[in-house]
Amino acid sequence: MRNSVRFDLIMAMGLMLLVAMICIAPPVSANAGQCSNAPVNDRPRIGLVLGGGGARGYAHIGVIKKLEEMRVPYDYIAGTSMGSIVGGFLSTGMQSDELDRVVRDADWDDLFKDATEREDLPYRRKADDALGLFGPKLGIGKDSSLLPKGVVSGQKVVFMFESVASQRVNTSDFDQLPIPFRAIATDIVSGDMVVIGDGELSMAMRASMAVPAVFDPVRRGDHLLVDGGLVRNLPVDVARDMGADVIIAVDVGTKLAGDDELTNALAIVYQISGLLTVQNTEVQIKTLGDEDVLISPKLGHEITSADFKKLDAAIPIGYSAAEAVQDQLQKYALSETEYRAWRQHVNGCVEGPPSIHFVELDNQSRFSDDVIRELISIRPGETLNLEQLDKDLRQIYALGFIRQARYSIIEKDGQQGIEITVFQDERGDRFIETGLDLSFSGRGTDFNLRAGYLDTGLDTRGSEFRALIQFGESPGLFADYYRPLDDSLKYSINPSFALFRRPIFIYDNEGNAIGEIEVDEVGAAIALGREFSRYAKLTAGFNRYAGELDVLVGDPSLSSYSFDGAELFVEFGIDRLDDRYLPTRGFYTKMKYSKSLESLGADADFDQFELSLYASHTFGAHNLIWGGQYNTSLDDNLAINSWYTGGGFLNMSGFEPNSLIGQNFGHVLGGYRYRIGKSGFLPGYAGMTIEYGNATNNRSDIFSEGLLNGSAYLAYSSPLGPIYLGLGWSEDRSPIYFLRLGTIFGPRSLGRR
Repeated sequence: MRNSVRFDLIMAMGLMLLVAMICIAPPVSANAGQCSNAPVNDRPRIGLVLGGGGARGYAHIGVIKKLEEMRVPYDYIAGTSMGSIVGGFLSTGMQSDELDRVVRDADWDDLFKDATEREDLPYRRKADDALGLFGPKLGIGKDSSLLPKGVVSGQKVVFMFESVASQRVNTSDFDQLPIPFRAIATDIVSGDMVVIGDGELSMAMRASMAVPAVFDPVRRGDHLLVDGGLVRNLPVDVARDMGADVIIAVDVGTKLAGDDELTNALAIVYQISGLLTVQNTEVQIKTLGDEDVLISPKLGHEITSADFKKLDAAIPIGYSAAEAVQDQLQKYALSETEYRAWRQHVNGCVEGPPSIHFVELDNQSRFSDDVIRELISIRPGETLNLEQLDKDLRQIYALGFIRQARYSIIEKDGQQGIEITVFQDERGDRFIETGLDLSFSGRGTDFNLRAGYLDTGLDTRGSEFRALIQFGESPGLFADYYRPLDDSLKYSINPSFALFRRPIFIYDNEGNAIGEIEVDEVGAAIALGREFSRYAKLTAGFNRYAGELDVLVGDPSLSSYSFDGAELFVEFGIDRLDDRYLPTRGFYTKMKYSKSLESLGADADFDQFELSLYASHTFGAHNLIWGGQYNTSLDDNLAINSWYTGGGFLNMSGFEPNSLIGQNFGHVLGGYRYRIGKSGFLPGYAGMTIEYGNATNNRSDIFSEGLLNGSAYLAYSSPLGPIYLGLGWSEDRSPIYFLRLGTIFGPRSLGRR
């Protein structure tokens, strides 16, 4: 009997322990099975409908804050455009404070720019800037789209969406999200509404917000998807189809302008673009019944769809709008116990960060898998480091002529991993390039127009062939072949050919032109390079050239002659500037030593050394720039064609381009500029420089006989390139009024000097 009682006691204790273990066990994640959404038995099922409106959609956060305070749940979410972004994040189980933090931390200006920061580009891509090819690259060939389908591919936007969502959920079935969700997009081919309820949550959000011509359309099966606002900006019917008995709809769309507001062409364009959105929204609003709730934040015209810096203004407006219909919402409020239970069900479906058991690559680019894998540092078995993954993807994108590099969480054989997908530029792999240099002053005009052909599809390591022609004051031809020698793209070989003509003008002390020399040169070079961390490159090579120097106007004692050159050279450069044409941060330096040898075919033996350094720093609206160059010939037997030249904006701004000439040239500069505008057609900056230096035949005279000069200017980064308009002055001559469009650092043409 005693043994029986003891056995019953042990069984009872075991049963109690089992029950306790079940009660305290963590909720089963969606990865382990299907998400158990909150049961709805004794209340209507509520659908939260979030409309599109760009930055006006910040007001959604204020509405959600109020719903949480009132303990109003929602069982389904349907969203369009910005409403799909807010709704997509909410569907992962986020609450308003988390959503506020995500949206507030996002740099929307940067997210809407695909480009990798210039300082992180491969050195090859940075070197393109030295050729002044800042015009748009047009794709050519039968498979080319000529231009991208949108200004923005979504490289950074998609990563932000995926990095936030994948830390919480990893399911391809939107009914298995913590809160079931639908994103609305438009098929740009058929004009039909497409309701997205499966796949990658980040891409569903991205497709729904793809404003035509601004963002690339998203390919999904047979559909080509753009912004859902064109067909259903307030998807009430979609939420009902999901199973909602009651709708809470938030309309943040821009209202149509009145007669008195249609005062110019731009206003009419905005009105036309808003007609479809407003009309389909009104159709949906008319379907709302007495039990439904419509919330319309009074955003007016003060907060536009592009005002992404007005978060703090939009959220309170959304909160106030929900507060205005509090009486209607109150009947759907739960008790604290019921609301807590609903929230626990939602939280129980949140999985947390994924475990990375494998890394797969879907490479559709011009580069081989081996090249792409060299840039992927994420390894199986490691915790997913989003910061490192973001850097990896940006480095892949920075290889050039890639439309998008993104990742997604996938499941295979019961394990989670990431898949990195790389898309080739839809313009193809062959391009037409353009560039323009214009330098105008009261003493003359220097104009050069460049057009080039670039083939980037020569092999899977990214070898390229470029042919460039230049018309204008310094006509010429340039061609080069760039071939990486290893999968890490650190080593390369780069043969090149150049044919050019460059004028050299001689001025007196008053700035009057008294002579003109013309140098015609043809040459070829071969260089071996080693790149370091994408910031620096060491190059060594051989340059062989020949040509003629003609005296067109000037001293009759100076005769024309032919010349031959053969030089060995070594060059080391570091380029961390964020912009070669209008830098705001970083630095650039180049050192080059060259040795001319008669034994290799040159007219004379001589050595030359070149050093340049420029740096820029910005604080607020203020920018400082400083630097200079020191180019010296270590011998004094050089022919004029090998002399250095100076003059022009930021290169001794008080003198005309190429008007300072000598066997040695050097100068230092310090500059300041102030930002007076960030957009529009007004100049973006006002600035000034102080410069000191000279071109001399005696190295010691560069600074001992230096000339003080400088500039005052307005600058703007226009679609045609950087424009500088200003005044150059010198201590001993009259001022120069100049207009400059083009590169400001490095070569100003195809000429070697």
